[in-house]
Amino acid sequence: MRTFSVHKSRTEIINKGSIIPHVNIFKKTSLLAFPFLILVLASIPSHAQFKDTLNTEEPSFRINNPMDVIPGQYVIRSLKVQGSEARTENFISSTSGLEEGGSITIPGEEIPRAISALHETGLFSDVKVIRTETTGSQVDLIIEVTEQPRLESYEITGVKRSHRRDIEEKIRLATGFAVTESSKAQAVKIIKRYYEDNGYRGTEVDVQTRETNTARNRVSLEFAVERGDRLQISEILFEGNENFSSKQLRKSLEEIKRNTFLRFLTRQTYNDEDYEEAQNNLLTFYRNNGFRDIRIVEDSVYTTSDGEALGIFMKVSEGSQYHVRNLEWNGNTVYSNDRLTETLGLAKGDVFNEELFEQNLMGNREESDVNALYHNIGYLFLRLEPEVKVVQGDSLDLSINIVEDEIAEIEEVSFSGNTKTHDDVVRRTIRNVPGETYSRSSIMRTIRELSTLGYFNPEGIIPDLEPDYENKTVSVNYMLDESQSTDNFEFSGGFGGRQFGLILSAKVNFNNFSAQNILNGDAWSPLPSGDGQKLSLGVQVTGRGYQNYNFSFQEPWFMGRPNNLFGVNMSYSIFRGGYNQFGGAQTQSSAASQEMLSAGVSYGRRLSWPDDYFQQTTRLQYQYFDVQGFEQYLGGQASLISIKETLERNSLDNPISPNTGSKFSISAEIAPPIPGLSQFHKTEMKFQQHNPLAGKLVSSFGFEGGYMGHFGSKNRSQFQRYYLGGTQLQQRQSFTQDNIDMRGFPGGPGGSITPVQDGREVGGTLYNKYFAEIRYPVISSEQVQLIPYVFAEAGNAYDDFAQYDPFNVKRTAGIGTRIFMPILGLIDLSYGYRFDGLPGNNEVNAGEWQFLFNIGAPF
Repeated sequence: MRTFSVHKSRTEIINKGSIIPHVNIFKKTSLLAFPFLILVLASIPSHAQFKDTLNTEEPSFRINNPMDVIPGQYVIRSLKVQGSEARTENFISSTSGLEEGGSITIPGEEIPRAISALHETGLFSDVKVIRTETTGSQVDLIIEVTEQPRLESYEITGVKRSHRRDIEEKIRLATGFAVTESSKAQAVKIIKRYYEDNGYRGTEVDVQTRETNTARNRVSLEFAVERGDRLQISEILFEGNENFSSKQLRKSLEEIKRNTFLRFLTRQTYNDEDYEEAQNNLLTFYRNNGFRDIRIVEDSVYTTSDGEALGIFMKVSEGSQYHVRNLEWNGNTVYSNDRLTETLGLAKGDVFNEELFEQNLMGNREESDVNALYHNIGYLFLRLEPEVKVVQGDSLDLSINIVEDEIAEIEEVSFSGNTKTHDDVVRRTIRNVPGETYSRSSIMRTIRELSTLGYFNPEGIIPDLEPDYENKTVSVNYMLDESQSTDNFEFSGGFGGRQFGLILSAKVNFNNFSAQNILNGDAWSPLPSGDGQKLSLGVQVTGRGYQNYNFSFQEPWFMGRPNNLFGVNMSYSIFRGGYNQFGGAQTQSSAASQEMLSAGVSYGRRLSWPDDYFQQTTRLQYQYFDVQGFEQYLGGQASLISIKETLERNSLDNPISPNTGSKFSISAEIAPPIPGLSQFHKTEMKFQQHNPLAGKLVSSFGFEGGYMGHFGSKNRSQFQRYYLGGTQLQQRQSFTQDNIDMRGFPGGPGGSITPVQDGREVGGTLYNKYFAEIRYPVISSEQVQLIPYVFAEAGNAYDDFAQYDPFNVKRTAGIGTRIFMPILGLIDLSYGYRFDGLPGNNEVNAGEWQFLFNIGAPF
């Protein structure tokens, strides 16, 4: 005989509104208790029934459909949370919407809603709501959660190291945060988008999750990346273009280009941002040619039939080309209609150029627009209200209504952000003065002057205008960013050829020095600074006995007078032994030596005529030479006193990499025929121009030339003659000659462009040089600037006017890059190809490349 005992638990699990009774496993007892079991089963409520057979040891039972259970209204007596480590009980209960004292229906919608709300946070992998006890109309509940695992670490495999760094900067996965499906999907999306933006199509990412610490619920992730193919753009097709050829339209896109034979060095890949920018460029091109109604009605990016490249298709609706029929000015009393029309740059009958119209009216790069015309004479409150009216289908009537208002006066000028530079240095640079008429050009000029000081980040100089319309005044506050270092340490090394061997150079520049605080111990940090003075100390040595020591100091406001520069400089150079650089055979001579001591003072001042970009400088220089072993060049001891007068106009906006502006100088130097002193005279001229092309792309070109003569033929010598080639770093050892930088030629003895007589370099009395350059700043930050460029140069040195031919030049072209870091200064690397060699020189031939390394600003 078998007996069974049944126990009903007091705990019930509530899941999606149903009540599931928990029944303990039946336990076998003696068959003698079977009659007693019948009595027990008869007492069990009708919702749990059991059935037993002779062949079955375990009874079967049935649970009624929960939908048949009648819902009951309860008050939550207690609410507890279990299973949470990272989240507070308050967060979980408030997210669930359940609270103690609240009303709940069982079965009902509150429980499923609570479970769904917690799941939607993505923080939990499992959620249960458990009813532990029911007393009358009160119920006790437990919210039991299983948290999502948290991140221990992650790695990205199958990618380049540089790609991995870029992707890790974009992915927002941090150690200790919950690993959810959403966070993994977002990371995968970022990886795919990164490669798509860089031209890779069809990139796949497989995510592997591994448990690293079960007790702490930690996991690691691996994103295995299978990079897709980098498809290039092989064709760009247009439809509907009746007024412009497809070639013209492809050129207007700028941001995207076809991969052609001439562009084999670059990869014309696709990304969405460039595509959108290219479409905007196309629309701008049409509008600037009078097609105001231009539309792109259809476009697509597709894979070519061979599956190895991309194609782009655009269908355009050009519309009509508009011309200016009438141009009318209303309300102008200060300037005539003709003056305003000339400034606008549009006249009757012209094709309407939308970009030109907007820029020449409201603001262009050259500050030559109508708005600037008024603002530069004080009309700050000017209002320009243009109206463009379409007439006769393809003509436009332009009407510009002008409200000139009154002239504004400067109420107050202030500045902030200079923590190191003293206030008077900033104040003397600012061109706006309280009580004067407001001028936008003065503000722009102030920004330029503050930038060229080198003490402030140019992009961080922001003028904040506070106009007062009632009183017709304006206050100007210049916000400065002094985060960039004004001082730098230059250390460089190079090889000067067999004549000099290894070259090492070190120089420290303090560009914001304060001489008056030298005796003030509190001002040394590490040196006294803040007065805008420049102090430079340098040393250069080589492996072949060359040494140079130099010192210079400049005060830009001498004796407190504005724009008056005073400077002193001293240097000592010595070169012992090495190669006889002036002998044609380049023989070694241990007794040969050169020694020079130089000292000078200079005084300069800014001029106000023809404009205040001009500066005049006078320099008085004394030099002492002791040359041994080069008697055919300049033997024994010699001294000279020279005076040099320079007139310069400099409107460059940046001394390192100018975007706009020009620089012109003409100088005359005389070492007079004083008994016992060497003598000569020199006249030199230099010019350079910088223009923006498109975006950050800048073009530069220029020329320079010089002539050297003597007072009487018997006083002629090779001293201070012209030699072209190499860089300043390589040329400093040759301090008895005038070295002109020129890329593509090594410079120095046996490598310079200079006249040769009897197999010996004798130096030129005339020279000319031309250069052109296109550069694009790839990186422009406070820490580093990287400026690649391409260049072409040509130049020559001539013995006298009889041989002078400005078109008989040595040519070179190549590539290079400039790297600027505040702590190191400017480093210039160039790789030039020579189209011409040096006659009679087997070491410097045409068709060869020359690498050069230089320290210092090129402009």
